[in-house]
Amino acid sequence: MGWFDKYCEKCGMKVDKKTAPQRFGKYFCSEKHAEEYVSDIDNKGKRSPEQQCGG
Repeated sequence: MGWFDKYCEKCGMKVDKKTAPQRFGKYFCSEKHAEEYVSDIDNKGKRSPEQQCGG
């Protein structure tokens, strides 16, 4: 694993940062994984404060 290698934030697959989809500074192996990541982030933001801290 090199210092400058990039990996899909969703599945961990090695990606080429020149061609890989990118969201929020993160790299992905496919548009599908990029969109799933965005959806996950969006869903976390919609949870109530009690749900976010486990209460």
